[in-house]
Amino acid sequence: MPIDAPHAAPETVSTAIRILDVSERLFAERGYAAVSVREIAGKVGLNQASIYNHYPSKQALYEAVLERGLRPIRELLAAGGMSLLTPDEGDVLIERLIDQLYRTPHLPKLVQREMLDDGEYFERLSEQWLRPIYEQGRLAMAAASAQATWREDQLPLLVIAMYHLLFGFFTATSLMRRVIGVEPFTDEMRGVHVQFLKDAVRRLVRTG
Repeated sequence: MPIDAPHAAPETVSTAIRILDVSERLFAERGYAAVSVREIAGKVGLNQASIYNHYPSKQALYEAVLERGLRPIRELLAAGGMSLLTPDEGDVLIERLIDQLYRTPHLPKLVQREMLDDGEYFERLSEQWLRPIYEQGRLAMAAASAQATWREDQLPLLVIAMYHLLFGFFTATSLMRRVIGVEPFTDEMRGVHVQFLKDAVRRLVRTG
């Protein structure tokens, strides 16, 4: 399934979701400042006023894109982050996290772009979403240190490694296509991806 079509056909998807899908992709491609509501409306097949019927401003639309993509991740980690330490429960958590990322496949690139720009929007993104996600991950990794051999001062790096394991696949799709020669968004590759993550997490945070 191509990354540009992560959801069902447009006629079966609500207008609000189509607006979010297009906005997520455009913000990921060029960043917040370079994307206009008029352009989003054109890509969705609406006029600009119709966009404002759903989202009162570009800022509100941007926040809705982040909310849709990051809140479920934060809630999954808050509810089940410690389950990474047990094989069966950890596998279920990984599957749920990846399911969420496949629903919003451009979000990791959006986060990466804001990270590289390191401007006002990344500061807000960090405070509202990334810091709480990091803290949840750090708690799980701290518990992992009782089973694995990670030192306390290595735990932040372990969290970053986990972040790249989860998000990196979605930011490296062009590399996979152009350099490796693999189409990343097929059912077969999704199965390989999920199993790789399960195996990698076992080796990173568990001794057994």
